[in-house]
Amino acid sequence: MTDSSVCALVVEDLDEPRQWLVELLPTAIPGLRRIDAAATLAEARALMQQHSYGLALVDWGLPDGTAESLIQDLTRACPDANVVVATIHDDDTHVFPALRAGATGYILKSQPRAVVVAQLQGIERGEPALSPSVALRVLKHFHAPVLTSTAQAATVFVASRAEDDAVPQHLSQREVDVLRLIGKGYNAPEAARLLGISAHTTSSYVRDIYRKLGISSRAEAAMEAARRGLVG
Repeated sequence: MTDSSVCALVVEDLDEPRQWLVELLPTAIPGLRRIDAAATLAEARALMQQHSYGLALVDWGLPDGTAESLIQDLTRACPDANVVVATIHDDDTHVFPALRAGATGYILKSQPRAVVVAQLQGIERGEPALSPSVALRVLKHFHAPVLTSTAQAATVFVASRAEDDAVPQHLSQREVDVLRLIGKGYNAPEAARLLGISAHTTSSYVRDIYRKLGISSRAEAAMEAARRGLVG
């Protein structure tokens, strides 16, 4: 098994972001000798059977589930590993589950390449790789007033009722693919290019998604994609 300190793993389901991360890693961490890439949790686990990784860049939402258990497996296999979630979302519903799972960093892929490289370079200095907006969110979380037990119970009750009242809407597999890309921040032409279909066809899928889900904006579509666990 290869020395984990010089091995990195990139787990990202979309081709372009995955290649982007693979290409910037040697600049950020010059000592790396091996960089592997996977598009699914299953592919990542297959690679982990062969190699030990000291660094992993992991998208939170993957086609076969969220990265929660993968992060736990990576840190269990190598307790000193730096597991950094690389995503486009910096909201509480993504940041805190990732950190609770054991992630040691959280960066946004929407940042310029040079910024991401600088954040990853901090790892070798013992600094956590955190995007500024994420670090600010963590600080605000600990500065927030503590809810009373009654308020917490009310919050849980309202959330559970909202979940119970939600009516599942059936989407075709292609509509799910389009919704996932919208949730990841891509517009219709970009989604069409990534899926290898025409922009006109993609726009038709988007209209059908909006009609089925009773929504009217990309922001609502992104929220629905997150609710369904399609993005990270």
